[in-house]
Amino acid sequence: MATKPEQSEQASPDQAHEIRRCSIFWFAATTLLGAFLVFQVQPVISKCVLPWFGGTPAVWTTCMLFFQLLLFGGYLYAHLIRTSLRPAMQGVVHLILLSSAALVLPIEPSDAWKPTGSENPTMHLLWMLAAHVGLPYFVLSSTGPLVQAWLSYHDNSDRVYRLYALSNAGSLGALLSYPFLVEPVLSVSHQSVLWSLMFCGFVLVQSVLAIGLLRKRGATCEIVAEETVATKAQDALEREETPTAITWRHRSLWIALPALASTLLLVVTNHVCQDVAVIPFLWVLPLSLYLLSFIICFDSPQWYKPKWVSAATLVAILAIQARHLLPGSMQLVAEVSCYMLMLLGICLLCHGEVARLKPRSSLLTQYYMLLSAGGAVGGIIVAIVCPLVLSTHVELPFSLALVTAMTFMMFFACRGWTHTSYDWSAAYRLRFAAIVLMVAPLLTIMLAPQDETIASERNFFGVLQVLRDEQGTRLVHGSTIHGMQLHGEARHEPTTYYGRQSGIGSVIGALQESRPSLRVGIVGLGCGVLATYGRSDDEFDMIEINPGVVQIANEHFTFLSESEASIQTHLGDGRLVLERMSEKKFDLLVLDAFSSDAIPAHLLTREALSLYRSRLGSGGVLAIHVSNNHLDLVPLVHRLSQDADLESRVIRSEADRETGTQHATWVVITRGGHEIWAHEKLAGAISASKAELSDAPLWTDQKHNLVSVLKLW
Repeated sequence: MATKPEQSEQASPDQAHEIRRCSIFWFAATTLLGAFLVFQVQPVISKCVLPWFGGTPAVWTTCMLFFQLLLFGGYLYAHLIRTSLRPAMQGVVHLILLSSAALVLPIEPSDAWKPTGSENPTMHLLWMLAAHVGLPYFVLSSTGPLVQAWLSYHDNSDRVYRLYALSNAGSLGALLSYPFLVEPVLSVSHQSVLWSLMFCGFVLVQSVLAIGLLRKRGATCEIVAEETVATKAQDALEREETPTAITWRHRSLWIALPALASTLLLVVTNHVCQDVAVIPFLWVLPLSLYLLSFIICFDSPQWYKPKWVSAATLVAILAIQARHLLPGSMQLVAEVSCYMLMLLGICLLCHGEVARLKPRSSLLTQYYMLLSAGGAVGGIIVAIVCPLVLSTHVELPFSLALVTAMTFMMFFACRGWTHTSYDWSAAYRLRFAAIVLMVAPLLTIMLAPQDETIASERNFFGVLQVLRDEQGTRLVHGSTIHGMQLHGEARHEPTTYYGRQSGIGSVIGALQESRPSLRVGIVGLGCGVLATYGRSDDEFDMIEINPGVVQIANEHFTFLSESEASIQTHLGDGRLVLERMSEKKFDLLVLDAFSSDAIPAHLLTREALSLYRSRLGSGGVLAIHVSNNHLDLVPLVHRLSQDADLESRVIRSEADRETGTQHATWVVITRGGHEIWAHEKLAGAISASKAELSDAPLWTDQKHNLVSVLKLW
């Protein structure tokens, strides 16, 4: 009979003394601190670079892709040195790597990395991340499997997998602490410094384990020999007790199931951020649930109940489809809640099955490497393949259809509410129902009445569509309209948020009555509606970060080509372009970058307003468009104006179907005592109240939090 691994791993008195010296405390401390830093750096570095790329959700998706690829690299490194080197050499190699990583700190990029607008944003962001956090993150990502492998020299049982649950608990603590403790208290630079200091502490803690391997140089051969004996014994035991050995089918599931969970994580995160805002809390929440599923599934098998999980997931999916039946004020909260519940359910099913298929501890580095490969595959699919292949966000309905069918099959295949075994023949009999569940929602979307699509383009900044109906042609970014041109003779009239009765229409009308020519700067091109106000002596500088918007505005709309004004288009982030326009002085500076739900917060800070003020000429006016579905930006803009010793008033206009205008809110800002306020067109402008100012946040480049302006109802 084969000797059990536990028996073959009995330690001698000398080894027992050595194990006590290298206490389990150091393994746990290294695992917890490493996992905390791995997931704390993601929101920290993402917030550092988010302003440079227009605040688009793609920044978070690209960062996630980078971290998933590097996580796979770290797991591969752990697997290779675990299987290729003796423990003492592992300690030497890792000490060198730890020291090298500490030399690249701090992690905050300098201003030299600011994009000019001509780069490929995805590649520029990936290269910048590699230069600043690549090596530290690579070291951190190898911590989990490497520390477990080192612990397996002393304990070759499945207990080492408990450290994986501990690792995910540390990661979850990092994510939850960021939006509630770190972001509200520390500036971006201070976050970077604190993380760098904690990384230095991690280097010292893990060095204790690495040096411990060096000190066991004399016992290394014995440990390796005993591990070999134990492995052979466990192999024999598994051949006796396990009917099916680890095959490539198992290994393919180790990749495919995490890939599905990772894909859904990024797809749901993208959707939620597009419909609400790119705020750390909405990055952190889905990722926290993703990690929570690992903790539940790897801590103990008794936590994983697939039939219950499948039932709850199906309920969440049905609720997503029925959310439109709720009152409008509740739809946002209900939608986010249902998507989060669905995401948690799918992650539990995927990771629960992966945990059920985990191998003996001697294969743990290979196992973790393949799990991380699956996560990287999901990141590549969402961040690279989908934008290149798809012209719309079709991955969301497709993913929902796929996971609905999978969950349906798992629910009926599971033998009982407390079992983890399956009768796949029962599910096979329902295969046609599963196919209907998968195909029906996609057919519904395809057959639903839609406006005629003239053009569609997808890039780093999102999906742009040109839609046409009986009234006119619209530019739509995600779910937000960025301008419309009416058909026929009315095509020269300003529409949507820019009608003649709107705040910006009133300001331009008042200025044109008193000035023969205007120098106008506009951040946010849209389809170019504001160009309709241009006169022959006016000069317009249009600033747009998305090259797709510029192309569509010129190809599918005539606002720019038929305008009488002299128009120059600048490509790049609005604030970075204005910083380079050091010689420009505008009579009117328009900020129109906040109607989308994913707003560029760096354009509404104390430093940004100081820049705008410096770009205004004598008697210049600043107009900010703050219409937004989920964010109340009016108090913030009033507070920023007060802080800059400027006068601000808000102008609201109603929608008019006949003229193609929509409800719009504009905040007009001037220096004190400006003559424009005496004009009848601005008679309805409303100043900020004391209560409004007292409760309003004051954003700076180092501290700004979109939660402070979120409309909860």
